[in-house]
Amino acid sequence: MKLTTLEYFVEVATEGSFTKASQKLYISQPTLSRRIQELENELGVELFVRNSHSLSLSNEGEQFLTETMEVLKRVDHLAHLFDQQNDQKQLSQLIKIGYLPNFNLGKMYQLIDQFKAQYPNVRFFVKQDTPMQLVDGLTSGRYDLVFNLATYFQQDNAIQQLTFMKNHLQVALPLKHLLSTKKILTFADLNQENVILLERKQSPIIVDYVVNQFLQYGFNVKATSYVKDLDEGLARVSLGEGLAFLYSGMNDGSLEQKYPIKIIDLETADNDQDLVAAIQDQNDQTYLRKFSSFLKENLIE
Repeated sequence: MKLTTLEYFVEVATEGSFTKASQKLYISQPTLSRRIQELENELGVELFVRNSHSLSLSNEGEQFLTETMEVLKRVDHLAHLFDQQNDQKQLSQLIKIGYLPNFNLGKMYQLIDQFKAQYPNVRFFVKQDTPMQLVDGLTSGRYDLVFNLATYFQQDNAIQQLTFMKNHLQVALPLKHLLSTKKILTFADLNQENVILLERKQSPIIVDYVVNQFLQYGFNVKATSYVKDLDEGLARVSLGEGLAFLYSGMNDGSLEQKYPIKIIDLETADNDQDLVAAIQDQNDQTYLRKFSSFLKENLIE
């Protein structure tokens, strides 16, 4: 097992793309793919889940990435062990970030890029996950930092939170729907409406909250279908199949033109829907703390 191969693996894992990694490493994509395949054969596991339009780490790949970064950090340390000025800042460090799907997180990637420009030795591994998996992953150490809904951390004093994005519920309607002229809607307005919901594992907060609110108003949800992602739900809305719920944090301003649909704010009493950046209070990784401080400096709560 060669150190260069381990470095290649880290590049592919953190870039999430063979194409981007090969460009940064100045080697051909076929050569890079072959080296990773040889590494997988040597280990006897698949480190990556390869789909036609995406590349992600397998569970074994995530574990191997963490261990590989530790190995490379030790090698860096040995290489500079006898330097007159042994600068610990040059040692590589991995920050593992989990985040919710469907949300407009362009700001997250922008801040990561800015931080990497200041600290090029820091690598980021980012992965989409469900709300509960983000909570469990932060607790177990699978993630160092997560972007999740504030309501999932209400009772946890061991978690430091920073409001990353203000967020509230909205309703997507067909353009010619009778309610589309209103400026704000309530759950009482939605009685007898057909509803399209995200699958519960994708957004249990939305599903549970919507169902409970309907029950409080004395009627049941008329769920016509459950969808895997926001795009599928909004596409069904544009076809007139029903209404859909989404968070304002998922709306980048282009959704009404893309489908087309009408999106209206929903009046609710729940104020814990903001998206927060959360880390464990006891996690003392140097660059994680620096990144957390960097977020605070660059975000307006």
